[in-house]
Amino acid sequence: MTPVLYYLGTITLSMGLLLLLPSLASVILDEYAVVPAFLTPAAVCIAAGFILQKLSPRRELDLRLAFIISALGWLLIALIGAMPYLLASQVSFLDAYFEAMAGFTTTGISVLTPSELPRSLLFWRSLTEWVGGVGIVVLFLAIFAPTNVAAKLYVAEARSERLEPSMARTARKIFYIYSYLTLAAILVLYLSGASVFEAVNHALTAISSGGFSPNDDSYMSEPPALKLVTMLFMLLGGISFALHQRWMEGDFRKFFSNIEVRAIFAIIALFSFLLYMDGVPAIDALFTTISALTTTGFTSIDIASLSELSQYYLLLLLNIGGGYGSTAGGLKVIRFVIILKAIEWFIRKITSPRRRVIPFKVQDKVFSEEEVFSTLLFALLYLFFLAIGTFIFIYLGHDLMEALFMISSAQGNNGLVVLTEYNSIEKVVMLFHMWIGRLEIIPVLTLLTALRRS
Repeated sequence: MTPVLYYLGTITLSMGLLLLLPSLASVILDEYAVVPAFLTPAAVCIAAGFILQKLSPRRELDLRLAFIISALGWLLIALIGAMPYLLASQVSFLDAYFEAMAGFTTTGISVLTPSELPRSLLFWRSLTEWVGGVGIVVLFLAIFAPTNVAAKLYVAEARSERLEPSMARTARKIFYIYSYLTLAAILVLYLSGASVFEAVNHALTAISSGGFSPNDDSYMSEPPALKLVTMLFMLLGGISFALHQRWMEGDFRKFFSNIEVRAIFAIIALFSFLLYMDGVPAIDALFTTISALTTTGFTSIDIASLSELSQYYLLLLLNIGGGYGSTAGGLKVIRFVIILKAIEWFIRKITSPRRRVIPFKVQDKVFSEEEVFSTLLFALLYLFFLAIGTFIFIYLGHDLMEALFMISSAQGNNGLVVLTEYNSIEKVVMLFHMWIGRLEIIPVLTLLTALRRS
């Protein structure tokens, strides 16, 4: 396990460097009393990370160890991310850890009140989502790790798309696209009437599909212009980085003809209309649909006040999720497309002569039977853990709708919620589902299996 310690040391060191950014923000925002809340854990992390790297050898990783590093890395990241909350505000360890995990997994379910926090701590909340949205383990280790190691960690963090021949170059390209979109969001939000601080925070959390807001009521009090602009960047955050590369290179035809993009637009149109027909104002129906599908979690209306029918619509969107290879959570739209086509393909296969070869094809890509099976197996695992969490919430006294909504929101890394207060057991359950949802289950199962065998 010494290679695991080396790479966990790399993550710890990187987190220490990351904590220097909110330290600088504290100075810029004239919140000098908050500076030690960031600098103290930063210094500890840099020192501890350096020591772990020196004491542990850097060796080749197989995919199993990469899964374990990824699963442990996200637990460690949330632990370090909780430190500023503990040092700068009067919160319990569980609440601090919950807020950090909700940030880095881009879930955005908050147990804190923004107006009660220093502005530099609010910036840290938003920054955790921005870093988590692009994949914190991948970015950190693509910089410090050899290319073959970075490739395994890339897969272990539930990613597979390649924008460049090498994983390191792919990680850098994703980071460039992500940064360009973020800067554009900050500029457009500011020009649309947001303050600089609000523009920065909402840009970081819209592009990352995170949903943390410096406002207590999220987008409920925002003017229509800001809602419209934010919808655009939530949508961009919920679409694959590989597709963003297409339109940035001027290949708009391939972008708009992509089956996942077309499915995303069709789903948004359908569910916006359904919410509108159920009494939700048009702009809020569109905003809420995009927020739910991209798993961002910004709210422009009180979700708990919606009719049960509208809540069921949102429940479906929470579980569908955004684009594969994007910052969004959930099952992902392309998996739903594959599952629907698999039903038709299976019927054709069993009703055709045995010798007839019927390829499984989605748009221009032919999928092997193993790939189809893997997609179906993941969907079953996803629903299995969703059912377990739902049963626990029902046992704790919630009705079926509340339980399904909260677990779907946590596991789908979506901040839309129907409850505002949670007890300690509920927080722990939601923490677990945020964790497995962000890593798409398999790395967590690998870690738990390794612990059981040791």
